[in-house]
Amino acid sequence: MASINHQIMKNIIDTMKSDLPYLNQERLDMIFTHVYDLLEANVSNPFHKDEKLSAFFEMLKSMQLFNYRHRGTDTHSLFYLLDPKVFNFEKNSEGTTVWLSLILAIKDLYGFSDDKLISVIKQVTVTR
Repeated sequence: MASINHQIMKNIIDTMKSDLPYLNQERLDMIFTHVYDLLEANVSNPFHKDEKLSAFFEMLKSMQLFNYRHRGTDTHSLFYLLDPKVFNFEKNSEGTTVWLSLILAIKDLYGFSDDKLISVIKQVTVTR
């Protein structure tokens, strides 16, 4: 019974992931242009003309805020994965934590492996 429920949940999650927006450089740059805004309540949504992308942005914003407030250990582990391979983060910086909180949201939402996350995040051309 438990394995059946596990398989059903796996199928639901796989279906959900297949419906997520594709993260190309343009979308990633739009998201990371607003990396610091995502922690503020009343921020203009850069995807306001596309309902699905707008909802996706709001979900990332919520996940980033949760990660920022409650998942310090998980964001900290990303520091060592991404620095200096992708970014040169400052140690003990609130800005670094803000960036890592958003990256962790993307990693969790898409279920990326560490290698896949690095390849996706390397597309970001927005600088810290």
